[in-house]
Amino acid sequence: MNRIISSRASGNPISRFSFFTTQFRSFSANHLHTSTSFDFETYVHQRCRSGNLEVDEALRHYNSMIKMRPLPSVRAFNYLLGTLSKMKQCSTVLCLYREMMGCVLLEPDVCTFTIAIKCLCRLKKVELGFPVLGVLLKHGFQPNDYTLNTLLHGLCTQGLMVSALELFWDILDKGHPCDVVTYGTIIDGLCKHGQSLKALELLRQMLQNGRIKPNLDEALSLFQDLIKKRVPANVITYTCLIHSLSKFGRWEEAARLLSDMHDRGVSPDATTYNALVDSLSKQGEIDKAISVFELMSRKGIKPDVVTFNSMIDALCKVGQLIEASQYLQKMIDCGLSPDIVTYSTLLDALCKKGRTLEGLNLVQAMIDHGVMPNIVTYNSLMHGLCCSGEWKEAIKLLNMMKSRAVSPDVFTFTILVGALCKERRTKEALTVLGLMTRRGLSPNLVTYSSLLNGFCHLGQMEEAMRLFNGMVSRDIFPNTWTLNILLNGFVEQGVMDKAEKLLEAMIQRGIKTDTLSYSILIKGYCLRGDMDIAQQVFDEMAVEGILHNTVSYNTLANGYIKVKRIDIALKLLKDMVMKGFLPDQVTRIILKGIHSKRLG
Repeated sequence: MNRIISSRASGNPISRFSFFTTQFRSFSANHLHTSTSFDFETYVHQRCRSGNLEVDEALRHYNSMIKMRPLPSVRAFNYLLGTLSKMKQCSTVLCLYREMMGCVLLEPDVCTFTIAIKCLCRLKKVELGFPVLGVLLKHGFQPNDYTLNTLLHGLCTQGLMVSALELFWDILDKGHPCDVVTYGTIIDGLCKHGQSLKALELLRQMLQNGRIKPNLDEALSLFQDLIKKRVPANVITYTCLIHSLSKFGRWEEAARLLSDMHDRGVSPDATTYNALVDSLSKQGEIDKAISVFELMSRKGIKPDVVTFNSMIDALCKVGQLIEASQYLQKMIDCGLSPDIVTYSTLLDALCKKGRTLEGLNLVQAMIDHGVMPNIVTYNSLMHGLCCSGEWKEAIKLLNMMKSRAVSPDVFTFTILVGALCKERRTKEALTVLGLMTRRGLSPNLVTYSSLLNGFCHLGQMEEAMRLFNGMVSRDIFPNTWTLNILLNGFVEQGVMDKAEKLLEAMIQRGIKTDTLSYSILIKGYCLRGDMDIAQQVFDEMAVEGILHNTVSYNTLANGYIKVKRIDIALKLLKDMVMKGFLPDQVTRIILKGIHSKRLG
């Protein structure tokens, strides 16, 4: 504990609160000024418990109390601070706390400091909670479990998991009070920040205080041992384990754990069910996800936006767009407002199916419901339009983005460049590239590769090489995919000497060659009728550790057929099947061609 405080609370801890004002000192102190301290304290307690105390009244009571002599007990002040904290008047609470700390007649207690720490955490200033903890210790107090859990929760909420774990282990090592909330808080924080395995590891460390990383079976066994030892587990811990079991496809165990929660009087909440629904959905277990969704409703737990988004995402991924739309309608019928994730998920699925008109209508529906499309939404629509060959509509969409103050990103421009190149409109694609750079965006390897592919398909190898050199001068270096595009371009033009030099350069510079690289080179020699060299390249693949595949066999077999060496082609295809490669459509076309030649 001390090592954390010393690293955060240098100097006078109280001075860290100098940013607070004393704006409430001018409030009237007339109300009940003549009451005794004890009677007034009782009255304040009753008002705080009434549930209808307003901020102005609370401040008047505080102003009266701070001027009383003798002062009411610190409990009365804590009543007010705690009530104001529940009313989310955190800045006000901290102003009053600062004033209390300046009053020599008033001795704060652990509750006072804890309320101040809680307010700082709610304001996402957890780092200022540690100086308050330092003052608590200097006053001779020891923090209780609520104080430490408050700090721990604040760190987890702000994503400061390294500090949270450091505090957690200090709590254990120094013997400070901790309970199931302590464990539940750190486990929940780890899970929410993508550290589920570490959370499960922590479950084992709770019992054995070791550092050996357990697997899921060990963690589950330890959790069950924990239950047998009558250590109460809360909904957070259960939810974490249900999520982890579901993630690894262990649905039956997750379901048993859910049932166990009910048996032990721990009520699952929406987050518990969401963990199960989301994991089942992501694993494609749609029927099971629907069953959990229906169980959730039967148990009286209302699905939230997260639940519906998980279901819609799962249905979209398996192409059940009608069912996904039905869940969208259910969502609206439940009084929930679809968010940007809901709409973007559906839009992406529609666009991938080529249903761009419905996608455009959905974007308009988003706007009508007050949900403004973001860059992800527009990129999905852009991709859909381009895949459907509607590049003119895609350009209109680019202009629409500008009018709606959504800045296109590299992905946006790359989609458009790729679409234009597929339409053989390399000139317009270069114009888009220029617009991209003028807007301060740097083209990436995918952008350049799309343009290179466009030039190579048109046989414009000089333009392709100029673009390639410009790309390298920008320190954007090619990968195997990019170089295969150039390699294929040279082969299609019959420039085999340049194709050979490019392949040699790839090998010499350590750029990985693949089966496609060699298949392209084989194709080039086959086109020229140089079957001996083509066969030699095919044989060299094994020497270089490059595996053959159906494409490489088909390419070489097709070459042999063109030079009327059908027997060798048939032997090659038979060898392909014997080695476990499945014939594809190209193989069937080759065999059909052989059959027709023999009949002829």
